[in-house]
Amino acid sequence: MRGDPRPETPEFGRRSAFEGLARRQVGRRDLVAHSVAVLTPSLSALGTGLALPSIVGPGFWISTVLGFGLAALLAVVFDQFSSRFTAAGSLYTYVAKGLGATVALIVGVALVLGYGILIGFGLTGGARRFEGAWTAVGGSAPDNQAGWILVLLSAATCLLVMRRGIRWSTRAAFGAETVSILLLLTIFSVWVVRYGMPSAEAFSLSGASVEHVLAGAGMIAALTVAFESCASLGLETERPQGAVPAAMRTSLLVTGGLFLTANLVGTLAPPDDGPLWNRRWFNVEAQISWPDAVALVILGVSLLALALCAWTALSRLLFSFAREGIVWSALGRTGRGGVPVIAMWCILPLALLVPFAAWVEGGSATAVSGHLLGASTTIMCVAYACAALALVPFLRTLDEVRARAVVASGLAFLGVSAVAAHRVVREAGQGSCWAAGLLGGVVVAGLAWRLAIRSRMPQGAVRVGAHDVGLVHEVLLAGGPEGKELRA
Repeated sequence: MRGDPRPETPEFGRRSAFEGLARRQVGRRDLVAHSVAVLTPSLSALGTGLALPSIVGPGFWISTVLGFGLAALLAVVFDQFSSRFTAAGSLYTYVAKGLGATVALIVGVALVLGYGILIGFGLTGGARRFEGAWTAVGGSAPDNQAGWILVLLSAATCLLVMRRGIRWSTRAAFGAETVSILLLLTIFSVWVVRYGMPSAEAFSLSGASVEHVLAGAGMIAALTVAFESCASLGLETERPQGAVPAAMRTSLLVTGGLFLTANLVGTLAPPDDGPLWNRRWFNVEAQISWPDAVALVILGVSLLALALCAWTALSRLLFSFAREGIVWSALGRTGRGGVPVIAMWCILPLALLVPFAAWVEGGSATAVSGHLLGASTTIMCVAYACAALALVPFLRTLDEVRARAVVASGLAFLGVSAVAAHRVVREAGQGSCWAAGLLGGVVVAGLAWRLAIRSRMPQGAVRVGAHDVGLVHEVLLAGGPEGKELRA
């Protein structure tokens, strides 16, 4: 009857703004592997992890707890967003929901630059370790031409894997990280057999310096940048609102545990003081070492997994921009397997920026540009601070502000802002303006982008920070006539 009260039926879309992207292809395990690959736990543990006791001195373990604790706070903040909606834009979308279009576009520029430099770091770092493996078996030092060939082959490998589809990409990352973590555990075992077990004195705070401990914490927090990139795969993940937050937490737990273990193992003996890309862990001080050559190859593959995952995340970000209508629309096209192929290819010049900068600075395409990498880390920290600041306004629009979220947001904002400020001041004290200059460039580019959008498109024609909505064919409504289920 017309007068019968009927429950209001929710509105669901028939087409997604992100149609064409492969949906529900990535499982939880593979999503965790993506996040772990970006953190490269084996590389950071065998480098900074083993050396941290010598760098910080007493209290090194507090630096590790504080550094990963700050990352865990950020994960709590990001969980508040990713558990409520799914989007390919990750941090960019989060900031848009809380702070509006202008700040979101600045963060979008920061993510493009930060992810792009991270891709380049993975390519150059991987190629550098392949060169180190060659010299570890007695080969002569490769020339610059060989370095460029290795970088280009690495980039081509990433493109080939991504072209096969998101399932291939995440499975490749899972395989690479599984092998690299097994390598790391093997090296730990060899060191314990060789030098003995770490003693309880490693946890002593006698003679600890607060300044050194805090500086070490900032250094470790900077190593965790881009762990949130798995959120960009939310549209392609099974049950994303549960899987994405779990992947962030699990990746930090795995990496933090391995890093702290490396700290303790590092108290047994100082690591090889050779260059990071040519170190020896099995046969210390040996010029030729086949086991260490194999280890360097595995670490090189792990760095390629880093490049692959950062490349995948950046392609989804550009895809999101295109579907919102704020960049070239062709970037929103997908090919076979639901991959944004044009966005993927357009990233290649940015990915080669790091080897090009390294070649200009030092004459070798495989030498990582420390200035560029450090500046990009600072930019990512600023993007994290914006996301933390956006949480409370976002929750206020939903009338879901809770004390726990406010505290996490405030602490995360203060912590990551302190890390970014410390890095800028430290670089300025060393006579370098890379971080400040690049940060200023990001802000100017974001503001110019905002003005360009406003001048070319009518007010309200563009919605910055779009997220996925429930589709009719994906929703099951209960409570139909005679208790039957209704498929919308």
